[in-house]
Amino acid sequence: MKKEYCLVLLLTWFTLYSCTAYKPVVIVHGVWDLRDSLNFLAEQIQQHHVGTEVHVIDILHGWKSLAPLWYQVKDFYARILPVMRQATDGIILIGYSQGGVICRGIVEALDHNITTFISLSSPQAGQYGDDFLRLIFPQYIKETVFEVFYSRVGQRVSVANYWNDPHHQDLYYKYSNYLPFINNEIESSYKEDYKQNFLKLKKLVLIGGPDDGVITPWQSSHFGFYDEKENVTEMRDQRFYSKDLFGLRTLDKADKITIYEVPGVYHTDWHHNLTVIKNCIIPWLD
Repeated sequence: MKKEYCLVLLLTWFTLYSCTAYKPVVIVHGVWDLRDSLNFLAEQIQQHHVGTEVHVIDILHGWKSLAPLWYQVKDFYARILPVMRQATDGIILIGYSQGGVICRGIVEALDHNITTFISLSSPQAGQYGDDFLRLIFPQYIKETVFEVFYSRVGQRVSVANYWNDPHHQDLYYKYSNYLPFINNEIESSYKEDYKQNFLKLKKLVLIGGPDDGVITPWQSSHFGFYDEKENVTEMRDQRFYSKDLFGLRTLDKADKITIYEVPGVYHTDWHHNLTVIKNCIIPWLD
């Protein structure tokens, strides 16, 4: 009887331990998101991956989400740092939409112990589309907004930091102070740090789909983008991949990248879609 009681205690302890041994998950919201926008995703993770500690970073909502991305990188990092310090085995980082581009800045530019980065419908190779532009700056169209975005004043707006006009690449590289830097396409004293920090990742998950309706081209969520004729060049044909500028090819060759192409999901539904959450996110939380 005493042995059976000890066995029950041991099994109970083991069950409790296994439920609390998961890495904490940190979620970073996108542009215009409200305080509770990502709560459903957090709740589903806790429900379907019992024992997982989830942190939805509660800063820079609404208009504040239009702050310059380097400012947001530092602000989000300051909130994530205490979680990382407590997590000796590392954390899992989920970035939705613009939040995924912010998360990539954190991964590359700052010291971290992020083991898995899940990019949920994020314009990792940039953005160039009217549908997206109308949501934020309805008075502009994609063909002319470069005149505003590609300036020192324009770069004070987050969207301008990853606006990638395929017809004005000279201005993009001259004025854009975020995306071409984390792509390591511009010489800087941080190039090697960006690459080495990116290569700390053990897993990169890229989620997007053809019915997104906001990320343009939608393949940007998979590091694909337009060429000068607005034909989409996929990730493995991008210069930053072929030259392995920030480590993307190295990660891919090591089989550390998983890409999900999910049809039938509109941009604002990704973090509410149970199929996406269960099939594309939950499996990478163990």
